Amino acid sequence: MSGATWLDIFLLCHNRPESTRAVIQSILAQQVGGFRLIVSDNSSDQRVAEMVRAEFPGVILVNRGCVPALQHFNACIAEARADYFCLFHDDDLMGANFVAELRQAVELFPEAVAIGANAWEVNLSTGSRKLSVRGFGRHQRLTSARDLFRRYFGRHQTGFVPFPAYVYRTVVAGRQRIPEGGGKYADVSWLLNLAQLGPVVWWHQPLMDYHLHGGNDGMQESRRARLRLLGYIKSNPVCAGSSGLGDYRYLIYKLIVAADAANPDHQLRVQRLRYFLRWQKLRRHLRITDLAALVRKAILKRQTRSGE
Repeated sequence: MSGATWLDIFLLCHNRPESTRAVIQSILAQQVGGFRLIVSDNSSDQRVAEMVRAEFPGVILVNRGCVPALQHFNACIAEARADYFCLFHDDDLMGANFVAELRQAVELFPEAVAIGANAWEVNLSTGSRKLSVRGFGRHQRLTSARDLFRRYFGRHQTGFVPFPAYVYRTVVAGRQRIPEGGGKYADVSWLLNLAQLGPVVWWHQPLMDYHLHGGNDGMQESRRARLRLLGYIKSNPVCAGSSGLGDYRYLIYKLIVAADAANPDHQLRVQRLRYFLRWQKLRRHLRITDLAALVRKAILKRQTRSGE
């Protein structure tokens, strides 16, 4: 690993000066060095920039000019210079051992194209928290896009690593771009693309607080976005396989039926989708892999419950 600075941390900001201050403080409080912090300000006003200049004059500040969100992500990816980079969000918090633990992870898995840390999902409305992902041992090594896809959309999936918790190997991921027409789930298609270029590792120790609140884009349901991701999966069959494609269709078709069941103009479509759901449900019940996943999920839930 070349040089003293092995990690570029891009803090992506948009109109949240108060939470940005807290995130910067959490990043600067790391137990070890070896990273460069770049505050990438994509705000529509100057509040974030003014706060950073006044309170953190030594931190690199880049003004993006309020470009579309995915263009903002891609600008940061293009500017990564360290061996690894991270795209952190301005409404989460980084644990003090984030850099130290992930340095151990990249040394253990130098071939991995991306390594993601576990996180505490913190609901800011209720104050409750839970682990983002459950797993046996210290880590999981996912060797294919299909394996990663199952962790996101399998019937008995046990959670997944949040997007800002990943660090990426620049020599591989730095050449890729998030599809700007991919919509709100473009981060998933980006990760699936990367998983075709090398293994992805999930580090089970929680190293950040991932905040859930009304402003989270992921908390807002979007049929159009889900169908757009379905189109990506259909055009990239290596990512899911026939069983994975069926599982994802089952997920979104259930949502469509629930939303359209009372609309008389959509009854023919609802009826057709219900036929598919019944058939897919039967197929899922007959899969040995589904039964094994259910048992695994139950064991993991019991083992990790005491830590929450």
